[in-house]
Order: sequence, then structure tokens, then C-alpha cells
Amino acid sequence: MRRGPGGDRCPSPSRDQRFDTGGYEGPEMSSYATRTLSSWDDAGWRALLLQRFTHAEAVELLTLPASASHHFWLITSGTGSMSVRSTTHGWQHVPIRAGRLGRATPGVPTDVRYTSESPMSTLQVHLPVATVDRVRAQFDLAPVAPEPVGEEPLGDELIASLMRSLVKAAEQKADPLYADSAAEFLAVHLATGGGRLTPRLPEREDPRVRKVVAMMRENVHRRLTLAELAGEVHLSPYHLLRVFKQATGRTPGRYLTRLRIAEAARLLDAGKPLGEVAALSGFSSPEHLSTAFLRETGMRPSQYRSR
Repeated sequence: MRRGPGGDRCPSPSRDQRFDTGGYEGPEMSSYATRTLSSWDDAGWRALLLQRFTHAEAVELLTLPASASHHFWLITSGTGSMSVRSTTHGWQHVPIRAGRLGRATPGVPTDVRYTSESPMSTLQVHLPVATVDRVRAQFDLAPVAPEPVGEEPLGDELIASLMRSLVKAAEQKADPLYADSAAEFLAVHLATGGGRLTPRLPEREDPRVRKVVAMMRENVHRRLTLAELAGEVHLSPYHLLRVFKQATGRTPGRYLTRLRIAEAARLLDAGKPLGEVAALSGFSSPEHLSTAFLRETGMRPSQYRSR
């Protein structure tokens, strides 16, 4: 037995339990990826599963069946181009670069195709859905809609940092209590929607809202007014505010800020100077960017770049 985040006793996963790895297991995977670390086999952890892979140079099409776990992947090395598709979202382009974090929605199969210019390595973490559901029930939390697979330009640095720490702990064969604590922390993080740095696309289909989002993405570098956005879809500013928040859960201004932060992170990853990053992502100055970046991500641009 172990204690949950609220102090209640909760059962540890059985030592006979096997994780649903969503296709990242079995002899058929040997031509696509080589596993170099498994927290199940190498450290005896049962609360979550951490795996490390090196991948083939290219994959024309790999279908990963639906997983019963929350599945996160973090690219730790490599360059190239990847496309990811699920039954709920069409093909999405995901550049291969170190630090890229993605998430597959439980119960949804995923198709992957990619070509790498330099060898790709990833970390993969699986957390049982039941663990997150228990935390939600314990704190009476409503379900949080997950991000579409592959659609995290900035990702969640907290999760990425946790995954890197788990690797070191697994290599040192840390006590399973370490994994138990990490699983509880990750479950609370997911249950509360913590760390969502990139705005979701509208949950309710509304072509007007999608058109406004597209305009924001195309003009993230320049100043946009509510009147200008409303005029694009022939609505009054007040009406746009109402329908946009109803569809996305955010005001247009908050949504645009998240897009700007995501673009700034992409430019920082590309090594652009801070002044250029600020101008290209729609901030009036490096100071303005730094303040907004800290507010949204919990770190300064310089800290993000050196992470």
C-alpha cells in the first residue's frame, strides 16, 4: 500500500500488472525501434513505465494501436520531420528535435511516419488511466480534455523535466517509492490540467472561431485588435468574445498570447537572438517577451533556452 496525494491509502500496482504500451512492445517493433531502458525490467517499478528507444532512420507508416495508458513521448536527440495522425485528428507535422514533447490520447490509435536526418532517440512514459481517474475522484475534479497528439509546440517543460529525472533514477535502480511519488505527481498534474502551455483548438466545431484562430496563427508576429478579428468573420467584438470563449474556454486575447509564447519557444529552440524572437512572436520588446514568457511557463526565455 502507498498514500495518495491526499494522504489516503491506495493500492500499489500489482507486480504481475503489465502496461498497455500502445504498440511499443513485441518482436514486430524491432525493425522500428530498439529499447535501451525499461523501468519495469531494469528498476522494478510498477507505478509507471519509463522506456528509452533509439529509432530507425525512417518509417513509411507505423500504426500504434490504442493504449489504455496516458502515453507521453519526449525526443531527446535527432533531427528530421515527422507526421502524426489519430482517429480524432488529421495528419499533423511535428519537427524532430530534442526537447519536443508529445502525448497520445488514451483509447485512440495513432499513425506515425517520419524521416530523420540524424538518429532519433526518445523517452516514453506510460501512466495508467486508473491512476489519474482515482486522483480526479479523490479531489472531485472534472475530466480535462487532453491535447491532440503531436500538437504541443512548446509542450510541458515540467513533464519533460520529470521524464529526464526518471531516466537517471531508473539507471540507478532507485527505490520503487520514487516511481510511486512521480506517478502521483504526474496524475495530479494531468487531473488538474496543470502545465497546459499551448491552447487547444476549439472543442466545439465553429467555422468562425477556427477562421479567427487561423488568422491569429498567420499574424502572430503583429498587433491584432479584437475589432479586426471580429471583422474577419463578420461578428461584433462582443459576439466574437462570447462565441470564442464558449468554443475554446479562453478569450481571444488569452488564446493569442499562448500562440505567441509557443512561437517564441520555437524561435528560441532555433537559436534566434532574443530581440528577433520578441519581434517575430509579436512582443513589443525583449522585456515584454520575458515578462509574458515567465508568466505563462514559469521560466525566463534564457532559462528555457538553457534547459
